Amino acid sequence: MLHVRLDRHRCIGAGNCITIAPTAFNWLEGEYFKVDVVDATSVDEELLRVAVFSCPTQAIVLEEVEEYLPWQLRGARTQEPVRVVKTFMFTDIEKSTNLVDALGDEAWGALLRWHDETLRSIFAANHGEEVVSTGDGFFVGFESPDAAIACAVAIQRTLAEHRQTHGFAPQVRIGVHASDATQVGRNFQGKGVHEAARIAALAQGGEILVSRGTAVPRFPVSEPRTVSLKGIAEPMEIVTVNWR
Repeated sequence: MLHVRLDRHRCIGAGNCITIAPTAFNWLEGEYFKVDVVDATSVDEELLRVAVFSCPTQAIVLEEVEEYLPWQLRGARTQEPVRVVKTFMFTDIEKSTNLVDALGDEAWGALLRWHDETLRSIFAANHGEEVVSTGDGFFVGFESPDAAIACAVAIQRTLAEHRQTHGFAPQVRIGVHASDATQVGRNFQGKGVHEAARIAALAQGGEILVSRGTAVPRFPVSEPRTVSLKGIAEPMEIVTVNWR
């Protein structure tokens, strides 16, 4: 039997594991944006492995998992960690649970497929590299703040245009933050990843929030404001990008 171990210091509350295996993982009682292992034996091993490897910060560890991995993933896990400077983006559909409840599973599935295809095409057009899908959003890496913010603006404008022409598109909140991080294979970990996720969590639907140091002259922004990010000791200045 496989053993699941959770490092809550690394957990940023992306929720991928809960989306994939809701009987095995759930939100930690009394904590916002922290996951707990509920019953790892409630799902089969294949689904459990998918849930574990969906974590963008590798906060979930599957003990003795190496023997179960296909050779492609074995190779990825043995890659040496490298320090890099990247611009990270987190996106999230606002009130997705309410949408599922209102639309029903079939209509929600169709909407989610359209959302995923639309955003992935915009990521590709702006040279963004998808790190992981979070179920109703994405964690994406970019080589520069300019590319990341251009992508975020393109996403919001595309969604707004779709609302005008077709009547509806989900409200998506976006957070962008440039930082150094540790890269292992295609994944990234470190304080900067946590900060990017926390910035996105502060955004409203249809909003792009960016750390002040990540903003670029090409895109007008609001006056900076100082916020506290959950789990981060130092306050951070953020701005709102005017994408309209």
